[in-house]
Amino acid sequence: MAEQIPFSIVESLLMKLGSSISREIGLMYGVRSELGNLQDKLSMIKGFLVDAEEQQQRSHAVATLVQRLKDVVYDADDLFDDFEAEELRRNTDVEGRFVGQVSEFFSSSNHLAFRFKMGHRIKAIRGRLDDIGNDMSKFNFVPTVISDVQIRNRGRETCSVVEKSHRIVGRDEDKRQIIELLVQSSSQESLSTVAIVGMGGLGKTTLAQLVYNDEGVANYFDLKLWVCVSDDFDVKMLVRSVIKSATNGDVENLELDQLQQLLRRNLDGNRYLLVLDDVWNEDKKKWGQFMTLLPIGAHGSKVLVTTRSTRVASVMGIDSPYIVEGLKDDESWELFESVAFRKGEEKMHQNLISIGKDIVQMCKGVPLVIETLGGILYSKIEESQWLNIRYNRSLMLLGDENDILPVLRLSYDNLPIHLKQCFAYCALFPKDYILEKRLLVQLWMAQGYIQPSHENECLEDVGDEYFNDLLTRSLFQEAEQGDMFVCYKMHDLIHDLAQSVVKSDIIVLTDDGQTIPKRVHHVSLSTATNEVHKDLMDKPIRTLFMECWGGDHYFTKRFISSLECLRVLKIRFKRHKLLTSIAKLSHLRYLDLSDGSFENLPSAITRLKHLQILKLNCCYELKELPRNMKKLINLRHLEIDGCRGLTCMPPGLGELTKLQTLSLFAVGSDSGECRDNGMSKLSELEFLNLRGQLEIIGLSNARGSDARVANLGAKQYLENLTLNWRLGRGVPTKESEDEETLLVMESLLLPHPNLKDLFIESYPGVRFPNWMINDGLNLLFPNLVEIKIWYCFSCEVLPPFGQLPSLKILDLNCLLAVEYMKDYPLSAKPLFPSLKTLDILDMPNLKGWGMRALAAKQTPSYPYLEDLSLTNISTELCSHLITVSSSLKSLYVTRIKELKSLPEGLQHVSTLQTLVIGNFSDMETLPDWIGLLTSLTNLHIYDCPKLTSLPKEMQSLRNLQKLKINNCPYLSQTCQKEMGEDWAKISHIPQISLDEDFWLGL
Repeated sequence: MAEQIPFSIVESLLMKLGSSISREIGLMYGVRSELGNLQDKLSMIKGFLVDAEEQQQRSHAVATLVQRLKDVVYDADDLFDDFEAEELRRNTDVEGRFVGQVSEFFSSSNHLAFRFKMGHRIKAIRGRLDDIGNDMSKFNFVPTVISDVQIRNRGRETCSVVEKSHRIVGRDEDKRQIIELLVQSSSQESLSTVAIVGMGGLGKTTLAQLVYNDEGVANYFDLKLWVCVSDDFDVKMLVRSVIKSATNGDVENLELDQLQQLLRRNLDGNRYLLVLDDVWNEDKKKWGQFMTLLPIGAHGSKVLVTTRSTRVASVMGIDSPYIVEGLKDDESWELFESVAFRKGEEKMHQNLISIGKDIVQMCKGVPLVIETLGGILYSKIEESQWLNIRYNRSLMLLGDENDILPVLRLSYDNLPIHLKQCFAYCALFPKDYILEKRLLVQLWMAQGYIQPSHENECLEDVGDEYFNDLLTRSLFQEAEQGDMFVCYKMHDLIHDLAQSVVKSDIIVLTDDGQTIPKRVHHVSLSTATNEVHKDLMDKPIRTLFMECWGGDHYFTKRFISSLECLRVLKIRFKRHKLLTSIAKLSHLRYLDLSDGSFENLPSAITRLKHLQILKLNCCYELKELPRNMKKLINLRHLEIDGCRGLTCMPPGLGELTKLQTLSLFAVGSDSGECRDNGMSKLSELEFLNLRGQLEIIGLSNARGSDARVANLGAKQYLENLTLNWRLGRGVPTKESEDEETLLVMESLLLPHPNLKDLFIESYPGVRFPNWMINDGLNLLFPNLVEIKIWYCFSCEVLPPFGQLPSLKILDLNCLLAVEYMKDYPLSAKPLFPSLKTLDILDMPNLKGWGMRALAAKQTPSYPYLEDLSLTNISTELCSHLITVSSSLKSLYVTRIKELKSLPEGLQHVSTLQTLVIGNFSDMETLPDWIGLLTSLTNLHIYDCPKLTSLPKEMQSLRNLQKLKINNCPYLSQTCQKEMGEDWAKISHIPQISLDEDFWLGL
């Protein structure tokens, strides 16, 4: 059984053992020589780790040795952690605090006793390393520098001919597009490169073979060459392979200069196609050397490359490679059916069809897996045989040993050492889990997998590079994408690959009957019985995810306290008393208590000196944080989204100099409990290099002097800023403006130009600062993408938001006194040049909205507006905004006084796809011209009590897919199926809902 070697932790240990901190610890506790011996032994063993990892695939004895090594490395990591935690505690706790007390981390706080205990632990670990070192000598491991690890292909070789046994389905369009790329001629380049990119098993080589053997391709190119690269990208060997493909001759004894001359003689003057199959090289210098040696050939010569990595394509200068996707459902079934059944046989076994389609769904469009499983089931007609495949948890283990696993395993084997643990750790998440990059990076940090190349390099930035590297290698894929975020997931096969790598090191417990391995280190738990938890107690678990908890409270405390090795804990607690058990987990780096039901955290939490990430998101009952939070000196991320029950922040937050994320800051009052207990003022933000998002609530308590010192303008990594004058979750009220309010706004609302999102809520002022109102706002906020202004009841004039070059979303809500938005009509630039979404709600006094007279040659305003929502504004403004965009796709029009019919200008919006109209007490009919909205697919009408019928032109809306009618009593009657007067007008619409499942939207 192969074991994953914790390379990153070994590297981290060696760095720590060689650091000045290690020397100080050694001197203070009298263990300097022992730590030095430990460093020497670990350094010696490190040199053999790469070879040991390779050999364990073939030797059970080596795998057992690696397992022993992993255990002792983890124990050594815990040992050094304990040293560091004790030192941090001595330096941060008040002098004399623990005199005569029992230490939470060790059995005695006595210095000599601690020294004695740690000395014994060091000697025990050193003895185990000695034994492992002696055993390693028996295997003749070859010493290897980790950075010198070469690409391994385990003997994989391809040729230009498609195997006759291959059944190819669904690749005609891919083939056509790639051929089109190959025969395109560029006037600038005589020799260019095309790359086919996709994960293992999708059929990139097969696709290249189809292209290579196409008759049109053969006629277009004078010469075709096929080289399987796979192994290390050795330029000299590669040139030899190209010559061999061109001449069928042996050139083994020629030097590089001779090879280049021979290459030119064979390729010069020919329009050639060179296929380089299965390329892994990411060294730009090597690629440049190869292309320098490669003759340009005749105009139109091409190099076609297949690879699993977009980074490989980028090294070749290809920004937009051809990405191969999985087969569609019908194509997948066609391929499976042709492989699993003899011709016509499927009609005789209808009971197997539904099972077969379930199996095809498991394959997620990957031809290699579809063919493999279809081949396994060929000529098998017993339903049980098919169900065995259907309910198999890992597709990787099906088929012959040379089928699926070796192909996908290459993606793991060829990862750099520092990425292997990061990739394998993802097996902790279930299949189809939506992954957030930030979460993964934080978890990798907590486990010690991220190793910066120099002291000043930010761990989060290095983690981003790690993630992006895995993404370019097709090990992650984009799952969801909006204007503001991107999420990811693993393909099921890649997830199976990760599980095959970690073996029993990571388990996901979903039921009580699962066996728990002895040496499990990472656990995701969704079952909640005491029996399962008893099996986990006292195990060396480093990660625990608990989605639910059903054990009794006494046992909970015992269970949590027993997991002394935890680095990561995610759990949902409801009682404050249970949280004290967490304070004993001295190795914790990551603690997620989100969605908990508790009012405060015990002060004992601040003894977690290694804690880097603390998440308390959506803890709605949380009223205060521990006063001594400043003792968490390694804290990097404090996520408290939605914790609006907080009335102030603990004092000394500005001393947490490593803090990068502070998602919420509550400004406390100068009187009452906040003042008595001590609190942080806005000025504490001055020296914090915050990233991501920051929400400041309770600004009505803030002073302008503190706001100025907060220095938000220097925080270049802050992307999302929320300024809220309220505390808690009460209904906003109208407040009077004073000089202090304007001073706070003047000081705070001048953030760094990198800001992307701005949300202002319950600002009581009549006006915004002058610098916001004056011309030139586009220069202050060039990167601002989204603005929300809510519940600013007294504000009369909006800044010239139309100038902002990157603004995509503008959301204005309950600005009851606003009369106009400032505009500078002499400006030659268009109004809202990037805006996609505009929401205006409850602004009844809004009169002016940038209605400038556009010059004939001026770029039109709102060129990209797609989504428009208008509620409780003037009829005139509503009519104007509906007609400003030539690209409008979605329109919500509700509660517009005096509007008795849809605005006439709407009939010209031919791009409209979704229309929602509601809350029109006087609207009696829809206009006949509604039939002109031929792109309309969704129509929702609600709360229009006088609307009695629909125009006959509804029949012209042939693309309309959904019609929803709610709280329109007359219309609901006339649209009754078969019986209503208007039924014939709407019977062609596939989905019609009358007074059912009311919700605003479609």
